[in-house]
Amino acid sequence: MKPTQIPFLKFDDTDEIVETAVKEVISSGVYFNGLFTQNFKEKFTEYVGRKYMVPTANCTDALEIVLRSLDLLPDDEVIVPAFGWYSDASMVRLVGAKLLFLDIDLKTFSVSLKGLEAVYNKKVKALVLPHLYGLISPEISGIQDFCKQHAIYLIEDCAQAHGSTAIDGRAGTFGDAAVFSFYPTKNLGGIGDAGCILSDNAADVHLFTMLAKHGQTTRNTHEILGINSRMDEIQAAILTKRLPLLNYTNRQRRELAEIYFQKLRHFPIVLPLNNAGHVFHQFVVLSKQRDELRNFLLEKGVETAVHYPTALYMMQPFSSAVDLSCPNALNAAQEVLSLPIYPNHSVEEILFVCEQIALFFSDLNASEAPAAVL
Repeated sequence: MKPTQIPFLKFDDTDEIVETAVKEVISSGVYFNGLFTQNFKEKFTEYVGRKYMVPTANCTDALEIVLRSLDLLPDDEVIVPAFGWYSDASMVRLVGAKLLFLDIDLKTFSVSLKGLEAVYNKKVKALVLPHLYGLISPEISGIQDFCKQHAIYLIEDCAQAHGSTAIDGRAGTFGDAAVFSFYPTKNLGGIGDAGCILSDNAADVHLFTMLAKHGQTTRNTHEILGINSRMDEIQAAILTKRLPLLNYTNRQRRELAEIYFQKLRHFPIVLPLNNAGHVFHQFVVLSKQRDELRNFLLEKGVETAVHYPTALYMMQPFSSAVDLSCPNALNAAQEVLSLPIYPNHSVEEILFVCEQIALFFSDLNASEAPAAVL
């Protein structure tokens, strides 16, 4: 029987991992900075391939902490893609630095090396580089080399890229620092907010840790201004138990993505880059009929999402930051559509989505056909 209602996100009805983890934490009587957090730090750094991890309350905090550690001055500039999640830009402004928006490549939804070279100036101190939708830019090695050559601090935003790989490594291993989100919808998620910073630089990690703990070196000894950002033991316990399943659930996403690639290749939509290291946190297509297609699918019982409906450089909080045009970012905001691709979606559900998309374009073509001449 064909499905009739397909949610955009499809969580497990019951999750023994969560129930077990919560019971173990409650039994321990320790809710922060305990053995579960330490265990997750060891497991996740080993998985990604970095030396150190600083657990945080969420990814936005993680990014703020890294940016604050750079002691950016008001005239210092931080490059951020002109399309993506709000935090990448807002944290730059929050710490008092200048935003330098850079247009994206529509094939990767990332910045290009050529674009980076074009906007670089001596005021640029850092680059925030999100691996949007689960894809590492194929140009990551070149971007990394460029940043090293010009002393640009490279911050990877891996919030959507847990387990994503490129030829030279895994997401989180290319930057001077990398930030992750463990929000419930992520490829590796808990049941609340959580995040972290990864780095190989011991001095940086010492500073990150102080900034995340009210500027403390030891309890009640505050040497700098900081914030209060920590991962709770319940999230750490759940994430530790779910981490061994990450590669499997990422393969499930890829298998569902392959159905989309096979079934949708003949329609007037732009499919994402079919890269072997892509973990498809989202399966995002570009359609000039985005809103019409989305409404049609909803009528057929298929939920979709738009990540993201407004280019960052067009948002009101950043209106004074730039005076430039980013046509690809603007185009993306007008045309992106995220299709269901959660690991718990069935093959039948994804095929149903494809059938409805085919029906939409069939009806569209029929309505646009010229009337017969009598």
